[in-house]
Amino acid sequence: MEDHKEKYKHQTDSVEKIKEKRGQEVVSLRKEKREKIVSSKRFRFGLERESGDDHGFTVEMVKELCGKLSQSGPERLSALKGIRQACAEGTSYIDAVFSVENSLQSVVGLLTGNDADLQLEAAWCLTNISAGTSEHALAVAKMAAPYLITYLGSSNNALQDQCAWALGNIAGDSAECRNLLHAQGIVAPIVNLLKSPVPAVVQSAAFAISNIARESPAVTRELVGAGILGILPQYMNLGKGNRDTLTEIAWTLTYLSTTGEHVPAMIENGLLTSTVDLLVKLANEGDKSYPIVTPLLRCLGNVCSGPDEYTEQALENPRLLHTLGVYLDSTVKYVVKETLWVLSNIVGEPTVAESVANGPIVEKVVAKMDAGFDVRQEALYVLNNLACHGEEACSCLLRHKVLQGFTPTLKTHDADVLNLALGFIEMMLRMCPDSVDVFDTCGGQARLEGLEYHDNPTIAGKAHELLQAYFLTDNNQEDVG
Repeated sequence: MEDHKEKYKHQTDSVEKIKEKRGQEVVSLRKEKREKIVSSKRFRFGLERESGDDHGFTVEMVKELCGKLSQSGPERLSALKGIRQACAEGTSYIDAVFSVENSLQSVVGLLTGNDADLQLEAAWCLTNISAGTSEHALAVAKMAAPYLITYLGSSNNALQDQCAWALGNIAGDSAECRNLLHAQGIVAPIVNLLKSPVPAVVQSAAFAISNIARESPAVTRELVGAGILGILPQYMNLGKGNRDTLTEIAWTLTYLSTTGEHVPAMIENGLLTSTVDLLVKLANEGDKSYPIVTPLLRCLGNVCSGPDEYTEQALENPRLLHTLGVYLDSTVKYVVKETLWVLSNIVGEPTVAESVANGPIVEKVVAKMDAGFDVRQEALYVLNNLACHGEEACSCLLRHKVLQGFTPTLKTHDADVLNLALGFIEMMLRMCPDSVDVFDTCGGQARLEGLEYHDNPTIAGKAHELLQAYFLTDNNQEDVG
């Protein structure tokens, strides 16, 4: 058997290579987009919606209101109010606005006028129009965004708030809209708005920033250049009324940390420490805090995909590992998935790997092998990174009956999961001789024999080589001869 094992072409990546590869793939590996957790575009309703008033709008009514925008006198304000209320009720009413010639131009004209009440209502109209379809948002971006950006510097806090919300909706629509806003100079004035003493203004600014920063290294560099890292720490707390703002700040941190370029500056400004502290505190609240916890975990995972020293700094909070164990028990899939992403990165550090492999967390990770595809894949990365640490780590995993929980994974039809699973099994068999009998007893050999005929040649080849190296006895060899 030894001769066969020596011939085995084990090509399993080191934990450093796996972390590096995962860091490069982090965006594409995220199946759930941010929109599924918090909306990237939002209608803004007024007090009349909160009171339950039913205006009974029709498309014809909206068209009639649009016709009044060109009139003088108090009817324009009433018409604007009706239009923005209707637009918040659905895209069919926004389409009605677009069907009336020059209606959007009229709204923009009122935004740029001298009447403060009309300006505010016009900005509110644009907020709700831009929350419609991509066609609606792009039209507002092209026609109104430069004015909305200009009014971010207004002395009117209500107008600042409304313009920031409208720009957040535009940015949340598409990369094309974000590129337009970036070219129009949104970054510096929207960052400056975070300094406002008015909480509603800060929240709307944070909403816009979390949308404009998505998938754009150029924007994140400009945000950092505008001083955002020195402003964010003051909002990293669970103060009264701060949670919606904190959610947006947390998403911004995920985008700032994605490439690793800004992580040293983030750490210098205390953002890693405050991220960990918040996660520890929020663990006591159960699943109700998942909108904040999810991006904070993703940010932590991004940071810890870098050098081990980042992981060491994160673990200066002695409650972090216990906290991650709590989040693994969450009933919210996003939270579990992001927790596994954090673990897959922090176990690259040897002392952390030892603590995880010998503690209760590893059993919780193995339990996730029965979860849905994307959670199972994240669990596989954790186990692979643990096994990369060698014989002692693999022996510990064997004692925790990881192979027994792992073997059914070989039934999956997903090639990526199978490759991960075969890589893990190879490390276990090579580094821990006792694992061969355990793997065979729980049906592993039979699973490998089935995979020898897989239509993916890489998977078939790996399965064949494992069988040759660990399960082909001398008698079998003689029979073949």
